[in-house]
Parts: sequence; C-alpha cells; structure tokens
Amino acid sequence: MQNLFSLEGRVAVVTGGSRGIGAMIAKGFLTYGAKRVYITARKAGACDAAAEELSQYGECVSLPGDISTMEGIEGLASRIKERE
Repeated sequence: MQNLFSLEGRVAVVTGGSRGIGAMIAKGFLTYGAKRVYITARKAGACDAAAEELSQYGECVSLPGDISTMEGIEGLASRIKERE
C-alpha cells in the first residue's frame, strides 16, 4: 500500500498541522515517505510541540504563524523558500 501512495523525496506544507486533522495529515505524509513536512499554526508552542512529536515519523519542521492575512502567507512562503 505504501508504494501506491509513496511520497518519497517530496516536501509538504500542512496548515493547521499542530492538532486534529492537520496533525493526522502531517503524520500520514511522513509515514508515506515525505522527505520533510512543514507544519504551521498560530500558536507557536503548540506548533513546536506537534513538530517534535511528529518528528518520530520523519523530519517535521515547525513554522508558527498566522496565515489569515497576505502578510502572514508571504512570511510563511518566504521562510519555506529560505529552507528549500
């Protein structure tokens, strides 16, 4: 089944990745071979804690921030661009 849905070598960004469905999606991406998963959430502490927890499945990076504004979206895109 993993070969069918392989994400081997890919990078993903999951908004709202610190809890609930977002965290489950991030875990799924890591489980199916994503090279790296970035998660973002408004609460930095929760985002950092989730990334630490998810890192047991693969490389998960916390990029906390509010993406409800264009400034927040551009900031997130800029931070990902610096890393990739």
